[in-house]
Amino acid sequence: MLKSEIYVPVNRRNTAFSVVILLFLILFVKLYTLMIHSYEEFRNKADYNRIRPVITYAPRGNIYDRNGNVLAANSSVYTISVIRDELTDTENELSQVSGYLNIPVKTLKKNMKKYGRGRFLPSRIARDVKVETLSLIEEHKNELPGVIYSTLPVRYYPMQDSIRASHLLGYLREIGPSDLSRKDGRGYVGGDFIGASGLEYFYESHLIGDKGHYYQQVDALGREAGEVSDREPIPAIPGNDLYLTIESKLQADVEKTLEGLKASSVVLNALTGEVLAMVSKPDFRLSDFAGFMEDEEWQRFQNSKEDLLLNRAITGRYPPGSAMKLVTAIAGLEEKLTNLDWTVECTGSYHYGDRVFRCWKEEGHGKVNISKAVKESCNIYFYQLIQRMDIDIWYKYANLFGFGSKTGIDLPQEKSGIAPNRKFMNRKYGKRGWTSGTLLNISIGQGDLLVTPLQMSRFAAILATKGKNIAPWLASRPNAQAKKISFKKSTWDLIHEMMFNVVNTPGGTAYSSRIASTSIEFYGKTGTAQNPRGEAHAWFIGFATKGSQTISISVIVENGGTGGSVAAPVASKIVQNYFNESEAQELVIK
Repeated sequence: MLKSEIYVPVNRRNTAFSVVILLFLILFVKLYTLMIHSYEEFRNKADYNRIRPVITYAPRGNIYDRNGNVLAANSSVYTISVIRDELTDTENELSQVSGYLNIPVKTLKKNMKKYGRGRFLPSRIARDVKVETLSLIEEHKNELPGVIYSTLPVRYYPMQDSIRASHLLGYLREIGPSDLSRKDGRGYVGGDFIGASGLEYFYESHLIGDKGHYYQQVDALGREAGEVSDREPIPAIPGNDLYLTIESKLQADVEKTLEGLKASSVVLNALTGEVLAMVSKPDFRLSDFAGFMEDEEWQRFQNSKEDLLLNRAITGRYPPGSAMKLVTAIAGLEEKLTNLDWTVECTGSYHYGDRVFRCWKEEGHGKVNISKAVKESCNIYFYQLIQRMDIDIWYKYANLFGFGSKTGIDLPQEKSGIAPNRKFMNRKYGKRGWTSGTLLNISIGQGDLLVTPLQMSRFAAILATKGKNIAPWLASRPNAQAKKISFKKSTWDLIHEMMFNVVNTPGGTAYSSRIASTSIEFYGKTGTAQNPRGEAHAWFIGFATKGSQTISISVIVENGGTGGSVAAPVASKIVQNYFNESEAQELVIK
């Protein structure tokens, strides 16, 4: 019997063959898609796995004074980093590095976590490392796989021994999480330093520069495997330099003059609005912020009783005392509420309602007109003058001089101060909670009135130029044109005459601070601002001219006493030193 043949129907054979052909077609299309159509996509993914960019840091722009002297520049410090997954024995290696650095292992681990950006990316564990320490690490590098070092640009201050300008320049701080979320568009990463105050903060985007990077080849595990030759590195672009209006010699002189005091002084070029010097004391060394700062050290600065970080020139708010009598005087003259003929009898006290308001001179000044009232700073005259006007009139003139508003200087955190108007008084005391008697204190610069030293120097500059109101500036000249305050010529002339007499004629409250130079004309007004928390603050504001130069100046000494005995001598010394120095420079140039 013959074996029967295995029979497969033709239809079934054709179906199987078709399936095989279809599978081959699908595979072909898939391969085509992968090899041709998606080539770039997968090539990039492959490159990402074998090539990794490494950051190179850009130095910040330098900061110069008006004469090209470098106030803030850059140097480099060494840093130690670890690549986490290249450490063969983390505990052992960190312990060894800890001994070289004299930094606890706990701190190194904390930094490794804080600055970690990936398994095979460097995590900084220490900065400001000495060369001797680097030599030790280099000697034992075979025992320390995954431990590397590099350089980091940091700020240094070439003139720090003669000029600090700490509040002016500002310090850098390590970027925090909130900053990263706001500034990630500029490529900031953890461990970067940014401007945290002063000009460094205000001009951060101008100074910062752009990071560069080079390409590093890595193996399948992400470890360094050599250089990448087919990709050009992108160089870092340094930040832009910043040129200031500051006169370094004057800045140094003002700093020296105010040393040991809680005080501030601002000197302006009255004709241009340029800040020639801005000092706030006490201050600090900016180099303390250039290196690594522990949290405890930072808290010491922040919580210091001396307010070391406070820029008193723009954020300190003080009653102006008698220096504000000039505003009351101008309001009275312009509104025709007083003149040289209108006089007041000063007996040393003034009764208003059931209260007695006193003059600083207990026995009184006798018969006083406006000229004598300014020269000798008679309170009683201004108590009575302001009774002839209401708060709206007084505020009109205070507002013209910019009180109650920021000056617009190119610095952060400037305060506006307070120039009380009717709305302010109603809000604070209620419509029936204050009377015209409240104005008595305002007329002599007390009460709710608060100003900054910068505002007072700007005020003095406006008086010096007879109405030219220019926003003060340090690096960026204001786009807006100077505003002109138009008063009667007789008003301006009388104000100049009275301020000259304050300093230069017997009986003037600053007469002891007159300048014995025929080439320097010195004008001013003293102020003694009552302080509920201690001795009075001493004020002097004024201006000085010599040839074609005109500068304005404000000086405040916290808890200093009287303006005539404390602040005026300081201002006089600053003015004399400035003009004598500038004269010497002119002689050298010639």
